[in-house]
Amino acid sequence: MSDSRYHFRDIRVAETPEPGERAVLHRQLGRALAALNEQVLRLDASEESLRGYIEQVQSLSGALAEHGQRDYATTLRRLLDGEGSVDDVTDLVDFEILTGKASPISPPLELWLEEDRVRGKATFGPAFQGPPGRLHGGVIGLALDIVLAKTQDFVEQIGVTGTLKIRYLAGTPLGKPVEFEARPVRIEGRKLICEGSVWVDGQQTVAAEGIWISSRGDYRLKPEYADLEAAIRV
Repeated sequence: MSDSRYHFRDIRVAETPEPGERAVLHRQLGRALAALNEQVLRLDASEESLRGYIEQVQSLSGALAEHGQRDYATTLRRLLDGEGSVDDVTDLVDFEILTGKASPISPPLELWLEEDRVRGKATFGPAFQGPPGRLHGGVIGLALDIVLAKTQDFVEQIGVTGTLKIRYLAGTPLGKPVEFEARPVRIEGRKLICEGSVWVDGQQTVAAEGIWISSRGDYRLKPEYADLEAAIRV
């Protein structure tokens, strides 16, 4: 287990340090539960079998409840004080909606920085269906909100979504790798303007534009990304 200490500002969206054993087990549990989410959809089982499964799930739920949960506010306080552990970082990131590797309601959506943009990928199953065989537009909107928010990893300060405009160009299929892309295009004081897109098999299915508002102070590029100034209107 690493003895490194982490500050909240060190955490990149949907990225964590090498996880400890506890986080690895949480991720395995999350994936197992996510598989149940898919299997229960229109489950073709007898009434007797369904009653049996309900009892098993209720028993598991009761067993899990006996352990309680780590206090989120305490974890966040340690990170804000620069005293967070690896487990604190994974507790904060691994249970995020859509991107959390330990979340049973996450595909998960993987995100990373590549040159001047954010890239991401995920494969969405039947639990995320909207039209038959297609990813729900609301899920796409949620994913884009997360992907575009990650453009803040290029800048100092952190903020919240101000505006998110989405244009659906084609249906986004289930069961296929979906690729996401976003990049910052302009900084205007406390505003970070960015754009994003969704792709499947080389075809763009969605386009997006967003404005993020800094919660404290103006946005500015981090020193390690100063070479992006020519590509981003500051």
